[in-house]
Amino acid sequence: MPFYEAMYLVHPSVDDERLAEIIARYNQVVESAGGVIEHSGKWDRRRLAYPINKVQEATYVLMYFRADPQVPAELDRLFRISDEVIRHLIIRHDKPHLVLTAPPTEEAPEEAPELEEVAQETTGEAVESPQTEPAPEEEGEGESAAEGEGTASTEQEQA
Repeated sequence: MPFYEAMYLVHPSVDDERLAEIIARYNQVVESAGGVIEHSGKWDRRRLAYPINKVQEATYVLMYFRADPQVPAELDRLFRISDEVIRHLIIRHDKPHLVLTAPPTEEAPEEAPELEEVAQETTGEAVESPQTEPAPEEEGEGESAAEGEGTASTEQEQA
């Protein structure tokens, strides 16, 4: 079964209880057709980049699922006739690349102070170390090769 990603925007007038029902209804459509829901859930309520039907914000819902090709077509039909869904997008992925972020582990906070200590030591050394002035350039070092050769031959002639 192919892997799909569906994102839909729900009208802001929908309360949390009704939103849970909407999410469950679309999940049920996939499962009743023999599909498998990998992940489904509410993202966040955000301001839209541009108004859609005079609506300035919406609740984003994301769903990852595996299903036969006719299931996304049915979801698309249901999204189109729903008054609560103001925009939707269904994408088929060749390879599933579902990446869910894991909760932070206990080790992460312990490493952070060590990095801060190293940073403090590094900045402390930079402040304490005396600044050295660049060494004076030797004769002929900044000159081109032709000029350097001319100077060397003149010195040999004088000796």
